[in-house]
Amino acid sequence: MMYITIAISLLLIPLRCVQAEEHNNTTDNDHPVPLTESKKFTAGNTMCRWNEECGFHQGKKYSWCYTDYSDNWDYCCTTRCRYLDENYKWCQSGNQWQYCGSDLKKDINGRQCLQNFPCGTHMNEISSDRSYFWCYVDLNLNWDFCCAPHSPCQMGSTTYYWCYIEVYKTITFWKPCKP
Repeated sequence: MMYITIAISLLLIPLRCVQAEEHNNTTDNDHPVPLTESKKFTAGNTMCRWNEECGFHQGKKYSWCYTDYSDNWDYCCTTRCRYLDENYKWCQSGNQWQYCGSDLKKDINGRQCLQNFPCGTHMNEISSDRSYFWCYVDLNLNWDFCCAPHSPCQMGSTTYYWCYIEVYKTITFWKPCKP
């Protein structure tokens, strides 16, 4: 019963992609300062752990936050998440770029993700593996994979649609998908 309560409460939390709007404020190190509402979500739509916020921690030249208590972390955007002559969205994270995804709202089978739970590399009770994109597709907490932001559902040189579902091209795990 506790699992259901936790899962339902997670669904009620309005998620926002880390799309730091363009800023005029800077820190002493001349890094853009993310908007308050963006400080809790990474470029991959993962929520920072409860006591963490995106920032330039430990002298790093990119914005990041811890996402769980196993010291897993992810990059955070310091600029708007957008297309720039590419097939995928990206943003700056300090002095480097990252894939990001603000419009990841469908799973690989074309089903709508729950409104407050877009595709991302979310931590869950089902699996602690955070190397792939996924979302819940119904209130029974059924879930499925999503295409990674850098890999839209397309045919390419094949006769079927497919996309990568992993994080940041670290592995080559792909699935068939519906556009």
